[in-house]
Amino acid sequence: MENKDIILGILLIAVVGLGGGLGYVIIAGPSLFGPNPTEEPPTDLFGLPDDWSNAPNASYFTLYNQTGDSFSVTLKDILDGITLALEEQAAGGPEINEYKKIIYPYTFLESSTGLYVTGVDLLDILEAFDINFGWDLKLTSAYGHTLEITTGDIIAKMYEGNEESIIVAIAANKQWLAQSPVGPYWGNFSFVGELMSSAIYNLESVDVSSDWTVEIIVNGTVEYIIDPSNMTYNEYDDVYHYDRDDWWNFNRHYWGRNISEIISHTSAAGLNYTMRTWSVDGYATPRPFGTKKELRYNNTHIEEGIIPPYPNNIGGTNDLVNASQVPLPQTNLLMALVYADQEFGETGQGITDPVWPYRMMCGYHRGPFYLIVPNRPRDSYLSYVTQIEITKYLGPIPSGFIL
Repeated sequence: MENKDIILGILLIAVVGLGGGLGYVIIAGPSLFGPNPTEEPPTDLFGLPDDWSNAPNASYFTLYNQTGDSFSVTLKDILDGITLALEEQAAGGPEINEYKKIIYPYTFLESSTGLYVTGVDLLDILEAFDINFGWDLKLTSAYGHTLEITTGDIIAKMYEGNEESIIVAIAANKQWLAQSPVGPYWGNFSFVGELMSSAIYNLESVDVSSDWTVEIIVNGTVEYIIDPSNMTYNEYDDVYHYDRDDWWNFNRHYWGRNISEIISHTSAAGLNYTMRTWSVDGYATPRPFGTKKELRYNNTHIEEGIIPPYPNNIGGTNDLVNASQVPLPQTNLLMALVYADQEFGETGQGITDPVWPYRMMCGYHRGPFYLIVPNRPRDSYLSYVTQIEITKYLGPIPSGFIL
């Protein structure tokens, strides 16, 4: 996970198709999408029609948030977000629109039709309508069919592992969806995925029925829960920055809750304990698996801060310096569960992001909650946090119980 939270400026998309029983993978920029990898592909616009003048801009589906408020999501709303993505690509790398309500398009070969379909991430749409903390989703078609899925399911498939595209389709065969060969059944919008066994054709509505939560589990029992109702309780905010010259640095103001303050609301308060944080995609920090297992954080690390060097794997080297040999700064800042942040010109890979003019909710691409661990490199941070696992002890932490 040692990468920028979203490397939007590079905009590489994996398009996975199956042909003749053989799998192939294309890692391509938007100019390389096409109806068949063996033929001349369409030239631009991510597989969307070249002419937007006849787009059915007024077509819409209804979006309901957790409180039942409704919004009409029009094709124009989606295309406005895609326009920001096009502006960003035209800028040649700098992420000029990263803090705006940008919506990224995805294209893949849809196996049941043999057509390339293009659409957008449903989570980008939720963020564009300020629904930043949704969990349970129910999608309904005009035919009365329903599909239940969580935002965590989408994150685990789209952003991690094989990065399967799951999209609200708006075009097929470089035609607006309703005007394409599948239009009579797919309508103006359909919810489809590369390897999904279910789909919602002619999408009519999306209901967001619950909030994303972070469970605080102490010795196997859920003792406290973080959600949008209490995420600002005893709010903790600060600015943390470290430089490196081989990848993305970190330079942002963040808002959230201090991990030690969160644990103070559990039965582990005042005791010795160890902690590990888990993501919706099964990743964890400190790392519990593979050849680079890491020691769990303990109550001293959490309540007083980590002083480098900290071993980056059992019996291995320390992370006092990262791969670029730039020392990590020593700081008294503490770990925090973050829900909003503001970037200050972060740099990496030869480009510099502009300073964000205001703070933003973390959304689904790095949040809705993520962990910051000062005095450790960026690969120790964790996005999509769903669980903080605590093991408490009535006496000293026993030897052998730190993994």
